[in-house]
Amino acid sequence: MLPFIYQFDPVIFARELLGFVPDVTQAVLLRTKHRRVILNCHRQWGKSTMAAIRAVHQALSRPGQQIIIVSTDARHSQKLANLCRGLARRLGVAVKGDGTNERSVLFPNGSVIVPLPGKPEAMRGFTANLLIVDEAAGVPDEVYVAATPMLAATDGELWLLSTPKGKRGFVYEVWAGKDSAAYPWLRMEGKPTEHTRIRPEFLANEQRSQTAEQYDAEYGCQFTTPDRYVFPEEWLEQAFRVEIPTFDERTRSDLQFVKHRPAYYVALDLGYARDHAALVVLEYRPIPTGTRDAATWQFLYRRELRLVHVERFRLRTGVRDLVARVSQLCHHRHLEHHTQLLIDATSQPLVVQLFREERMPVSLIPVTITPGEKVVVSGSDRSVPKKLLVSALETVMERGILKIAAGMGQADLLREELRQFERRSVRGGRLKFGAGAGHDDLVMALSMAVWWAWTNRKGSLLGPERKTLD
Repeated sequence: MLPFIYQFDPVIFARELLGFVPDVTQAVLLRTKHRRVILNCHRQWGKSTMAAIRAVHQALSRPGQQIIIVSTDARHSQKLANLCRGLARRLGVAVKGDGTNERSVLFPNGSVIVPLPGKPEAMRGFTANLLIVDEAAGVPDEVYVAATPMLAATDGELWLLSTPKGKRGFVYEVWAGKDSAAYPWLRMEGKPTEHTRIRPEFLANEQRSQTAEQYDAEYGCQFTTPDRYVFPEEWLEQAFRVEIPTFDERTRSDLQFVKHRPAYYVALDLGYARDHAALVVLEYRPIPTGTRDAATWQFLYRRELRLVHVERFRLRTGVRDLVARVSQLCHHRHLEHHTQLLIDATSQPLVVQLFREERMPVSLIPVTITPGEKVVVSGSDRSVPKKLLVSALETVMERGILKIAAGMGQADLLREELRQFERRSVRGGRLKFGAGAGHDDLVMALSMAVWWAWTNRKGSLLGPERKTLD
């Protein structure tokens, strides 16, 4: 039995007894109380070590624990079990096999770690307090379906560990899906840019030698597909809704004392010689459900992210005309003091200054679109890689979070831009985004608004469908 101080903190257990110092993300993972965990990370991040530490800690802290490891085949699951055995022996614990299951790890207190091959028939007859699915993206769906009933009798914990392998299978569905109220998922990413275990020179060489899709899957934690078009037709059908009202500039309703008033994100993509300027209004709206939380008796709300206005300007529309139009919109009684205005600042410092001088009753956020990898913050300014903007829009459309008012005057223009928007691999493992035909101005304006809303409201938009106000 572990001393009391180590039983309740796996991080102290790892640091003081095993000599392993987890980083911040790893510490959060080890200490989590979530019963459902999915870890999406690159290889060599340390996911097997984290799972082994958690398994050994649980086995030593609670007698009679049944910990099951499932992977793509027997070799992979036994490799993780061997890592657990090595940690136990480092602690001086006399472990042995259970006499029935190959490479199992039986502890003196009756806890056991059992590795299983990735076959549906191998899942029968086991009960688990902790089920670890290693290299989960390579495990067939039928194995996963056969394995999870192990948790029924114990209400045990489920950990999925993997590097992405495309938009398919249960790992992708869990990562992209919505939570149930009873079993919310802890979704964690492990990217090489977040620590120093992998040298930048190695990553640069990998990027040169791989396609963009391969690199983004292996090191960017992205579920990529080789499809040319970014937004499939089924996403568009799901997003465009006739029941979503458009923004009414003529309304005189007063929202000053409405507790659940909406917040707005307005984004302007500036046009160049051959491009249109484009404006969008994105609405984050809490919607009363008429029900209350059973514990706190507070009212419960749904959250919706709605695109309620789009506007593509004529070619060569003057900058002062754009400033005047945006100012008119932002002085609307529903938007003033409840709006964040994102302006495309790419090579346009003088234009941004004109917007600042207008002193609109909104928060101004200049966004410079870059080909890089990281978001750079400088005061209120943001430099954002184009692929992150597009990825945010891709995420909310794929998950069905974004709802687009089909009755907008230029909804058909937006739909066609989305339909024609492409990703292309270029040399050096990079992705290039843009219109396959026509323009992408509305798409980029929408991407900016969605990226900022997703950055600031992700926690509210995910999780249980009905929640109390933020």
